[in-house]
Amino acid sequence: MRNTKDIETALYELLTDAEYSASAHAIPATLGANLPHVHVVRTGGYETDMVLEGHYVDFDVYAADMADAMETAGVLCGWVRNLVDNITETPCYVTRILTLPYNNPDPRHFDLGRVTFKAEIMTRTV
Repeated sequence: MRNTKDIETALYELLTDAEYSASAHAIPATLGANLPHVHVVRTGGYETDMVLEGHYVDFDVYAADMADAMETAGVLCGWVRNLVDNITETPCYVTRILTLPYNNPDPRHFDLGRVTFKAEIMTRTV
């Protein structure tokens, strides 16, 4: 039986459980209300076999300014590294930070700082 929960939803739920303001799939209209805010987007991936999938995930961290966004993104890099064996409904086997946090201003939200980092997360599909 294949997992029905996509990686963005699984990560969103874990971030929320860890008391982060978070979203997946769509940025909330009230983005600036709860900062820092983490937006999770799957940007691709691969199958290694019929059991394992690798997911490329972007973590966009919004904050009042770039310094706060960078600090939060650094903490979240450590959080991602510790996901192995901690995603219960979507078993996680490997995590890697593919790009360290970098300034990535959002032209739609120019008044907020945004920092992005990319991760690879390998999960079991069945």
